[in-house]
This record gives sequence, C-alpha cells and structure tokens, in this order.
Amino acid sequence: MPLLLSPALLFFCNALLFISMFTRLPQLREGLGIDKATLGTALLGFALGTLLALPVAGKLTNRLSPRLAATISLAIYAVLTPAVAVLPLWGVVAIFIAIGFVRTILDVAENMVATGIESRSGVKVLSRSHGFWSVGLLAGAVASGWMAREGITPATHLSIAALVVLALCAVVWRVTPKDAALSQSVSGARAPVFVIPDRPIVLIAVMVIGIGICEGAIYDWGIFFLRERIVADEAIAGVLYACFTIGMGITRLVGDRLRELFAPVALVRASALSVATGLVVLLLADGSIMAAVGLTLIGAGVALNMPIAVATTIQLTGNRSPAENLAALSLTMLLSTMGVPPLLGFVADHWGIAASFVAVLPLTALTFLMAPVAAGKPVAFWRRKS
Repeated sequence: MPLLLSPALLFFCNALLFISMFTRLPQLREGLGIDKATLGTALLGFALGTLLALPVAGKLTNRLSPRLAATISLAIYAVLTPAVAVLPLWGVVAIFIAIGFVRTILDVAENMVATGIESRSGVKVLSRSHGFWSVGLLAGAVASGWMAREGITPATHLSIAALVVLALCAVVWRVTPKDAALSQSVSGARAPVFVIPDRPIVLIAVMVIGIGICEGAIYDWGIFFLRERIVADEAIAGVLYACFTIGMGITRLVGDRLRELFAPVALVRASALSVATGLVVLLLADGSIMAAVGLTLIGAGVALNMPIAVATTIQLTGNRSPAENLAALSLTMLLSTMGVPPLLGFVADHWGIAASFVAVLPLTALTFLMAPVAAGKPVAFWRRKS
C-alpha cells in the first residue's frame, strides 16, 4: 500500500468539502438575502469553532490516535456540510461553528498521519500530502462550476460531495497505518487546557501569516472577485478559480523534491514573491487569461506555506507532543486572523472587491522578511536581547 495514499485521501476529502461550499457562497448569500459584510461576519463562525476545538484537538488526536480522529472528524464534516444550503442565517452560523470545530481536529490529525509516516519511513510525503488538498480544490472547483451551469442547487451539490466523502471515509480507515503517529511528549505533567504558544511557535506563525491571509482572501472572496470583475458566468468563473488550485497542486506535488533541493529560507521567499506578483497580475487583469496567470502564481506561492510551517513546528524540541505544538500554531494563527474575513467583507462593500485584495498585498513582505525562521535562524528586527 503506497505510503502516500492515506494522507492524500484525507487532504483531498477535506479540500473537496471546503471548496464545494465556498464556491457556492454567492448563491448561498443570495438565498439568505445578506450583504458581503454580513457574510464576512458569519464566516467568523469558522474561527469560533476553531477556537473552541484548540483546547482539545491535540489531546483528542493523541487519545484516539490520528487514524481514528481523522476518520471520525472527516465523517462529521461531511454530514454537516449540506446543512448550510437549507438553514436560515442563524443555523448557517451554527454550522460554520461546528465545521470549524471538526476541521480543526481533522487538520491536526491529518498532519499527524502525514508527518508520522514521514518520520517512521524516512520518505518525505508531507508536501505531496498537502498537494492532494490542491487536487481536492481543483476537483471541487471544476465540479462546482459544472453544477452551477447545469442549474444544480447548492443543496444537491453539497449533498453529492458529502456522500462521496462519506464513502471515502471507509477507505481512509482501511488504508491508514495504525502506527502513523509521531512519538508523543514524554513529560508526565498534566497538559494545560490551552497550549500557550511559545516564542518559536509565534515566530513560525508570523512567518506564514502574511501569505496565509492572502490565501484566505482567495478562498473567501476569490469567486466574488472573478464574477464581479472578470466574468459573470458561474461556470467560467469556476474554471478560472481552478487555476489557483492548479498552481497550488503542481507546486505541492513537487514540493518534497523542492524541499530536498532548496533551503527553507529560499522557498519561503520565493513563495512570498510569487504571491505578490500574482496579486498584482490579478488586480491588473482585463480578461480571463491574465486572471488565470495571476491566480496560478498565487496558488504556486501559497502552496508550500503550510507544509513548511508544519515541518518546522514538528521539528521543535521540548516537553510538548507534536500534536500540541500544531494546536498551539493553529491558536496563534487563529487569534491573528480571526477578524480578517469580516474586515475584508467591509472593505469590499464600501470600496469594491478589488480593494480587499489591494489591502492584503503588503502582507507578502512580512513573510519574505520572516523567512529565516524556517531554518531556525534569528530575524534581523526580532532578535532576542542578550
């Protein structure tokens, strides 16, 4: 059984559900009769769910095993997803909170499966595993565009996606190695409820947060940008959106090889430059071709952001388990970005959707400047005083 199969399926299914919902947000917003600012506020439900899950995500993954935690959380995620298409606004917010909760556990568990396989086998699979997130995004975006063109309702679309993922959950359970986990913390002390981020975790989060926010902007508002600025046709917008996932997917599928050939600092800086260039091209786009180029560059740029962050976090030493360190990283990034979706929605409502993407462009410089963190080196403007 190929080592990559289990984490590949987990990341693929996670992305398929995620993108199936987000590409139908324009129709869901119209059905709810709300503006972009209200939708952005509703999206805070994901952040709240993540915040509620973080105290237990690492512990639950350790207790159940990454294999069981990943399978159960993925199945629950699939069951919850279609509900967003049939509930009123308060129900949608509740589902967003619940999905944020289970996706946090799934994110920790699937990364633990991938890094555990990588650690025990000596074969690098982490970037390729994240590559199948991009494959899932591509499959979901293309399917979404086709279903929208055929007049298939969001409720039917999301139900089909959920059934596909539920069927694949059985495969995930069967092919995931029972020992696909890193060694846990040897400390006998009782773990705190919240794993407080320490200095290394904060530095890693600051390094990746710049282009991480840019990635989130594409997920949340990319389809709106395409339909309002480039092309109104839902199917064509879906195909253009897929260029983002293609750039991400190709880069991640060769990412393990890139990690062997190039230093982490160089990869992080190249990623930041790619995202910045892609955003400029997208903002200047006057047609589908330029938009496709811009989205492809952005996708390629964000591709190695999380794989490098996860790999750097896993290598940290101390009394915490890798799962707890990953949860601490998630907490730091959540607290740093939870206000971003409603803020960008507010900007879009008052100054136009393009202004939201202009606002995130300078953040790529933050990732570029913090790149030495990926190699455990000090940053010139953030050195510990002796």
